[in-house]
Amino acid sequence: MHGAILLQYTLAMWPALGLLLQLAATHQSALDAYRQHRLADAAAQFEAVLKTERPGTPEYGESVLLLGQSLYLQGKYGESIPWLEKAAAVKGAPVEAAYMLGNACLLTRRADRALAAYAQLFQVDPKSAAAHLATARMMMRQEMDDDAAAQARAALELDSRIPEAHFLLGEVALFHGDFDVAAAELQKEIALNPGYAMAYYRLGDAYGRKEQWQEAIAPLERSVWLNPNYSGPYILLGKAYLKQKEFANAEGVLRHALRLDPQNLSAHYLLAQALQQEGKSEEAGREFARWKELKGEP
Repeated sequence: MHGAILLQYTLAMWPALGLLLQLAATHQSALDAYRQHRLADAAAQFEAVLKTERPGTPEYGESVLLLGQSLYLQGKYGESIPWLEKAAAVKGAPVEAAYMLGNACLLTRRADRALAAYAQLFQVDPKSAAAHLATARMMMRQEMDDDAAAQARAALELDSRIPEAHFLLGEVALFHGDFDVAAAELQKEIALNPGYAMAYYRLGDAYGRKEQWQEAIAPLERSVWLNPNYSGPYILLGKAYLKQKEFANAEGVLRHALRLDPQNLSAHYLLAQALQQEGKSEEAGREFARWKELKGEP
């Protein structure tokens, strides 16, 4: 008797069990497509399976996230935003949800929504100076320098002493060729943030572009003293010493630059010039040859 009842119960439940297995297979199929980088297939399958998955379940959360990511990675930024917003709203959501959401909003010119996403990504108040500065930095990565400058200025309005906002404005000014503005902004950064090696480096760069090589030397020296493991300031300092006819100093810092970055074209060329000026013709020839080799010249 009990066996018959159990058999009847099993038969009654079979359609429901079959549906559960079908749904699991559909989710797994979409997941497989995503892992195989078949992004268009994955997006279509996740969109279909979401019509049957229950909100609040782990499967639903994964489908929402991977649908948003599949669309984002195809360059369908506007379509990805609603799904990435849902994914980012879940407690404990992976950080890439907020990262992709912020980028998608930037690339579709939705700066306010990008600001909120980056605030979540970097765990700061969306109304804070820090949120504006983080957004400015992410805008610089997308080469949206004018928008980045606006965000940096908004950060300074909220907190006039926030580090790196003046630095970012200096970088934007350098990019636009406004070297006097760049120098002024970088000097403001250094006054607030005197241990920031990159600010000295960019200040030296601004002076160099104005052909004020004597003025460039001191900030470049400070930059290398603060961060001795970055080749950029050494190379620019070597050029400044060359311009000032301090050839031995130029040789020394350029050799150090090449120990840090052996493939650097500029460092090899400038070192060749310094050696030539010192009368070290054979060594200069080797450096010129290495420079041509790196350029791909015969």
